[in-house]
Amino acid sequence: MDEDELDGLRKLINQLRPVQGARSTKREYRNLDELNDARVVLETAVIEFKNLRHRGEGRDPPDCEVEINGVRCGIELTEFVHRRALEKSIKAHKAGSQQRYYFEWSREEFLDQLREEITKKDQPRDLKDGPWERYFLIFWTGEIRLGVEELTKFLDDVVIECELITDAFIGLDYHPGQGYPAIRIPVVTKTVASL
Repeated sequence: MDEDELDGLRKLINQLRPVQGARSTKREYRNLDELNDARVVLETAVIEFKNLRHRGEGRDPPDCEVEINGVRCGIELTEFVHRRALEKSIKAHKAGSQQRYYFEWSREEFLDQLREEITKKDQPRDLKDGPWERYFLIFWTGEIRLGVEELTKFLDDVVIECELITDAFIGLDYHPGQGYPAIRIPVVTKTVASL
């Protein structure tokens, strides 16, 4: 590795968030995080795809686009996190403390936040370059209390109605022996009541 590559690596590492998963704090790297999150979830879900690319600043939503079975699909990415616990941990880190805060999710609290976030992403204000044949929503989480078992139990018997979103997943940080798990969120197309 030459000196320029080392400098680039140092810049990348120095801007990473110090808690709740190694997420980027600067837009240029966050775009790479989003692209990687999309790739990892699609691969883990065993969805064959090609031409995955990040759409770039000002061209979202969606953040990424991909071709699946000859169909152009949009992919919106967002983080699933308990914001107050994250902010408290970041504040403690900045103060030099080793203390970290984690939220103990109940099924009800998890589903309330999930539904709220899906509702927001299902009706974007400025959807670009549509219509999209398929529209994916991918959450990424580093929540220590939301592992594969918890998410599977929380999502059991749940179906969420969407207008735009056709496919939804939660991608998780690395789990030893499991890689980067991806949990499908059951979504169905909302039917419009006839008059």
